[in-house]
Amino acid sequence: MPNFDVELAILISIVIGLILAFLNIGGIFALVIVGFVAVYLTNEEEANYKIGALAAAALCIIYFVISMFTPPDLPYQLPSPLVIGIGYGLEGLFTLIMGLIIGLIIYGFMGAIGGYFADKLFKPQDKPKRPKHSKIRKKIIKRESKPPRRTLQKK
Repeated sequence: MPNFDVELAILISIVIGLILAFLNIGGIFALVIVGFVAVYLTNEEEANYKIGALAAAALCIIYFVISMFTPPDLPYQLPSPLVIGIGYGLEGLFTLIMGLIIGLIIYGFMGAIGGYFADKLFKPQDKPKRPKHSKIRKKIIKRESKPPRRTLQKK
């Protein structure tokens, strides 16, 4: 496994995710690739599935910000603002926030799956060690005189 810092590994995986999105390759599978690449590039001590989830969640936030500036397809005739009312705007804001939260959960989960695969495939697993049995015998110290015998009688 390459030994990059966590930040650099996440940045490289986000760039790969943006390239895959630009080439229209993958979809949800691209999120698994982003998590996989992020964990694969991280050094072994810090490699964890959470890094893959973080990389995919950062990609979700980037997609969300880009989508905020992308204009929607509007109909030819818009309704009057007096007819719609303020509830329509609050409903749209609620939908926007819920979309961000659910998107972060889904992206994070898919990135964590990719990170888990990279963690299990490329990280050396610690095998359980056999318990050591002490085969060393206790040393018997020879005494010149025997210790006094203990009895219940007083002297």
